[in-house]
Amino acid sequence: MSTLYYNGTIYTMTGNMDTVNAVLISNGLIEKTGRYEELEMLADEFIDLKGKTMMPALTDVHQHLVMIGKKLELLALDDVTDIDEMKQQVKAFKTNRTWNNILGYDENNFEDQYKISIKELDELTDKPTLITRICAHAGVVNSAAFEALNITKDTENPEGGYFERDEHGELTGWVYDKAFEEIRAATVEDTTESLGEDIARGVKYLQSLGIANAHTEDLAYYGDFNVPLDAYLNTLGKDALKFRVNLLTHEQVYEDVVNADKIYKENFVERDAMKIFADGAFGAKTALVSEPYVDSTDKGLQIHTVEKLEQMVQTARSNNDAVAVHMIGDHAIEMVLDAIEKYPVPKGKHDRLIHISLLRPDLIDRIANLPVVCDIQPTFLTSDMPWVAEYIGEERAKYLYPFKTLLDKGVIMGGSSDAPIEKVNPFLGIHALMTREDNGAVYNPAEIVSRFDAFKMYTVEAAKIVYRENIQGKIEAGYFADFIVLDRDVMTVSPDELKETKVLKTIIDGDIVFEM
Repeated sequence: MSTLYYNGTIYTMTGNMDTVNAVLISNGLIEKTGRYEELEMLADEFIDLKGKTMMPALTDVHQHLVMIGKKLELLALDDVTDIDEMKQQVKAFKTNRTWNNILGYDENNFEDQYKISIKELDELTDKPTLITRICAHAGVVNSAAFEALNITKDTENPEGGYFERDEHGELTGWVYDKAFEEIRAATVEDTTESLGEDIARGVKYLQSLGIANAHTEDLAYYGDFNVPLDAYLNTLGKDALKFRVNLLTHEQVYEDVVNADKIYKENFVERDAMKIFADGAFGAKTALVSEPYVDSTDKGLQIHTVEKLEQMVQTARSNNDAVAVHMIGDHAIEMVLDAIEKYPVPKGKHDRLIHISLLRPDLIDRIANLPVVCDIQPTFLTSDMPWVAEYIGEERAKYLYPFKTLLDKGVIMGGSSDAPIEKVNPFLGIHALMTREDNGAVYNPAEIVSRFDAFKMYTVEAAKIVYRENIQGKIEAGYFADFIVLDRDVMTVSPDELKETKVLKTIIDGDIVFEM
């Protein structure tokens, strides 16, 4: 059966402001585009857009989908700005699980960057509790959590992480990077079925925001990798809940996943590159920088030695794979570029550079000359810029998130959120790209990108990242019938109005999967 969409402003994303009058779809693909009068005789079903705007469905190229689903039913603190209210919510939070898992703590939301201590957390709950910092590279636990895991002040720091201690050598409750990851892994109480519910919950929320494809990294955090992987394979697909995912594979489980006898679902559930962590995050001052943080001798946290990093890159290459590397500080970026220049990506593929927050001119030039793509998070700049200059100084802050410079150099960038670290709404990311504005302040305005280029990062460029540029991201014959219908013309409204955009319909593989 063929369906004709007509009577709206239909942006194709084949060129700036390029539109068509009607779109004919069948069997999950776009059959033809053109004028209504030319296509109506070919259609069996008609959908009147009633003057609304239609465009290709959006992609988020870097997020954590399982955690998005979990966050929708767990306690999240990222919007809480009052210390007493935060404590009250933590105290009132109850689950029937062994551990309390609480998300989204951000000390920058509180006066004087308040960080809750282990003693205060002990007063709020005697149940083993982990509160994850907004960056998901650190967290705070209570004494019951340390006791459950036999962690004491004498426990050695793991390589690539640490347990924070006060001047007396006592644990403060705060744990960072690998120490945090080990504790988070110990809290897991998931099954394939429960994760399938988390995935379905997260997917339905993403569909309501116009997202049809997510690139996610979830396979190392919920027990054996088979548990989340089977949850994805059981939950999504052409004949199941329609949504497209590309699964980045964490360094810790990469070889197990590669060697597993799994049958993936083409264009719906596919395995992607090896995910590697090179450093931490700015909020915890664990991003690895080439010069010390302001008023400090500390340069952040190097997760892996150079030798270990190169070894992981070589492992990916031996499997004809690319790597996708989390890198925020300029020294971490430099280390990764050294490794992938030494061990080039297989022909026809490209490595992913994730975050690339703090750059330098020499690093930008090297990136432009490599077969790489960049997974960027535009709302990082509006979250970070109000305070990050205090950490790295005004001079270095000029090289934070230089999106226009990278674009002018021909670097492929895909738009994303890193949700649930940031809000997943893609229109907030597009607004940040177009304005670099937050609460009236505009950060490095020379790096503003055009509206069309901003939307391309969530459509056309995002498709290139997963090698689907000939079938995804445009409204054109032969492409996926993945569209969104919007309540306003997003190509002409003011940037601030863009943030209020509502998705009226999301269509994936020709089926309406969300309708307001």
